[in-house]
Amino acid sequence: MEKLYQDGMLALAKIARNTRPIESATHIAEVNNPVCGDKVIASIQLQDNIITDASVITRGCALCEAGAGLWIETCTGHSLDEIDDIGQRLLKWLQQDEQPCPLEQAAPLAPVRAIKNRHQCVMLAFRTSTAFTPV
Repeated sequence: MEKLYQDGMLALAKIARNTRPIESATHIAEVNNPVCGDKVIASIQLQDNIITDASVITRGCALCEAGAGLWIETCTGHSLDEIDDIGQRLLKWLQQDEQPCPLEQAAPLAPVRAIKNRHQCVMLAFRTSTAFTPV
């Protein structure tokens, strides 16, 4: 487990834990992983179909937090469709398809590739891209 929970992954988790709420959020999404109980509530400010600010609240394991931290690091400046596409490529990478890591910042999550039952923990925040509703 030491290899799994190394500094880079914990740094991503810390990003999620230190996210501040968005006072002017335009959209919110809540997703759950019923298998392990992880929960992510994401808020964004969407302007001209581009995410200009993002916030996340996670209730779950360090891998869920790390995925949410990666989502925070990735989403600003992108559309929801782009974030969904990035999430799909990230999931394929986790599933060990023969492809390079789609996000340089995701490299610390490489040990999770071998633990298939934890992929959804990492991907939970990325699932919000199809679940947002206006506030």
